[in-house]
Amino acid sequence: MIYLILPWVLYLFPTDSVGVVTHVDFQVTGGFHPSPADHPVDLGIAESYLPNWTAHRLDPEAARRWEDLPPLAAMVLSARFDSVRMIANLPLRRDIDAWRRDPTGSNLLLAPGELDINVPYEGWISWSSTGGTNLKLGRFRQSFSPSPYGVILGSDLVHDGALVQVPMGRWSFEVFFSSLNPWLTGVHADGSVDPGSEADLQRTRTIPNERGRNYSDPYKSLFLHKLSCQVGAWDLSLVEQLLVGGKAPQLRDAVPFVMWHNNFGDGYSKVSTAVQAIWTSQSLGRFHGQGIFEDIQSPVGEVEGSDPRVIYAANLGWRLDKKCPSGDWTATSDLSLTSATFNNHELPLLKGTSRRLYRSNNRDQDAPGFVDTWIVDQPLGYLRGSDALDLWTHLDWSATDHSHGAGVELDWLNQGDAAVWMDEDTLSHRKGPLSGKVTTQWRALGHGWTKVTKSLRLDGGLGVVVVDAPEGEEQTLTLHPDVFGSLSVGF
Repeated sequence: MIYLILPWVLYLFPTDSVGVVTHVDFQVTGGFHPSPADHPVDLGIAESYLPNWTAHRLDPEAARRWEDLPPLAAMVLSARFDSVRMIANLPLRRDIDAWRRDPTGSNLLLAPGELDINVPYEGWISWSSTGGTNLKLGRFRQSFSPSPYGVILGSDLVHDGALVQVPMGRWSFEVFFSSLNPWLTGVHADGSVDPGSEADLQRTRTIPNERGRNYSDPYKSLFLHKLSCQVGAWDLSLVEQLLVGGKAPQLRDAVPFVMWHNNFGDGYSKVSTAVQAIWTSQSLGRFHGQGIFEDIQSPVGEVEGSDPRVIYAANLGWRLDKKCPSGDWTATSDLSLTSATFNNHELPLLKGTSRRLYRSNNRDQDAPGFVDTWIVDQPLGYLRGSDALDLWTHLDWSATDHSHGAGVELDWLNQGDAAVWMDEDTLSHRKGPLSGKVTTQWRALGHGWTKVTKSLRLDGGLGVVVVDAPEGEEQTLTLHPDVFGSLSVGF
């Protein structure tokens, strides 16, 4: 396949190379990481097609745990010629429903129906100029936060999109586009729509600035523009995130060279403004801060008596890397905060989520409770979504020769019950964070790894999670173990 595509790429990006360098990596991994025991994984029916045919909603944290579990086998094909590079990642992994129902959380395939049919998840092409300009196109992971717990597209999700990075001395400019899944729940197999469902709300609900208009075409697109400046030890950035939903994206919606787009939330767009500051010291490490605002009351388009909400999120963090005679040390700490309706919206196609549909052959169609689709809404900003106040801390060590290492994680996580997939109109009075019924977690996790040989690696971890969660009218304290392990062989 790569050799079929490369001639066209060579035509677009001429090269003086006499040949193409290709490489294949193959890895086999046996691993386990059970689904989290501290909260429900199956969140119930998302939509029904027949009495015994449904799609269910899956908890996004459980889906991330499944994605982080190494596949049983993976083959990575890569090709490079001059400054053009191509990558295709082809994993053989266990179906998400089969993994969820297995108490051991194993990645082993035990039956043909347990094969994940949704792969591949990554494949892209990139080009870099001698001046530092980078272009990337395909299906790839992307984040614009210096920390995995950031709020500016910080969840490191896989996107079908394009990225352009242009350096300009101390300045730099980045443009990112992602084509998101516009699937809305509430549609039956015969095409009828449930009243009050996402599909119904998108085609019937209007917001004040729509002036009675509706946008319900099956499109959902994300645009991001980032302008950065390096000033001494400071890296300062200004970011615009623009969601366009319910209509096909047009050039006027997100002209790359216009930083802020005056669409005024006309019913098909939602604009978020963000700022970021990073300060780096050789002795103290790197400090970073982010803030993002989605809705600030202004005289433009406001309706008398409307709720003066401010939708926001913020992240403060620190990272220190030290090389010592005993090995390499890394310490990190992050504080993340999101309001109750962050990434939410009255119109479903303007919610700040990346919806993934995992099709499954794991269940017999004639068995009771047949489910063939798992719907996961991963937040586009902070990975744990809205209504959260979290503190993450990590300390990691690796030997000087990188043959083995260990680490510890201590976290304090708090989240209200204003889930991003809930109808925003029912949450409009919440200013948050930590609204409604609040769940608190204290987590202590330790892990270690060692390279038994050059191609054989052993990983493992063990920890406890203490959960203070609402149970009826009272809070209930429970303790849950968390354990994982893997053995990988590379070829």
